Amino acid sequence: MMSNPYRDVFYQQQSAWHNYQTSEDVAARHEIRSKYYKWYTRDWLPDYKTGELLDIGCGSGQFLYFLRSEGYDRLTGLDLDKKQISIARELGFNVHEQTALDFLVQSNDGYDMIVMLDIIEHFTREELFPILREVYRRLRPGGRFIVSVPNAESPTGPACVYGDITHETSFTSLSLAEMLFCHGFELKEIRDPWPAGIDFKRSIYRQFVLMMRKLAGLKYRMLGLDPPKYWSNVIWALVTKPGIREESVTRTPTPGPVMDADHGTPPIR
Repeated sequence: MMSNPYRDVFYQQQSAWHNYQTSEDVAARHEIRSKYYKWYTRDWLPDYKTGELLDIGCGSGQFLYFLRSEGYDRLTGLDLDKKQISIARELGFNVHEQTALDFLVQSNDGYDMIVMLDIIEHFTREELFPILREVYRRLRPGGRFIVSVPNAESPTGPACVYGDITHETSFTSLSLAEMLFCHGFELKEIRDPWPAGIDFKRSIYRQFVLMMRKLAGLKYRMLGLDPPKYWSNVIWALVTKPGIREESVTRTPTPGPVMDADHGTPPIR
């Protein structure tokens, strides 16, 4: 099966597409992104700061930048764009130029958290299966896996999945849960991300939007249709590998209802 040839071209030009200039310019953008990442991942990060954390498809280090600002320093990233890797390294991050599967297969390291933000949808199912198999293998017992993917349930889902020429698939909350289940992961929570309540003004706006979505949901039902469980065009999920982490006491997220549509915000990678 032939791979998408646009991936090979576009992945090497992400920095040009985003108009990244210098590491200082990129760091300023990461500062803005960090406010959103803090909101996206509230209560999801390990409560110990000494764990090994891996960001697959880290780009110029935006999520690594956020993690460092939160006090984590044992950080590793993977990417294929040489320019973005160079910028991330200038910002002080340990980033490897290697595919996810090659790195995971060849590495002997274990990780307390692995992150794939806006990455999974760029693989076909055939490509994704061995990658997630290795992610599971490299996660330590009790380790966390954070993912964000296009939401096929959203009214604007098609615009998200087809808005990138390198996207291969999209997910509903059910198909995402099925995929993770096949690899032995435990799905803890799915978040409906938009809008992000990162400050008072945006929190008020978020409450307004949630109210309007409930009204829109009534219109769906009057038409004999089920409204979306998650309205944002991207969903975030927290997943764990069963087991208990050794050498440290962690605050494991409460299982609770997976289908909680009132939390979260969309990524801005």
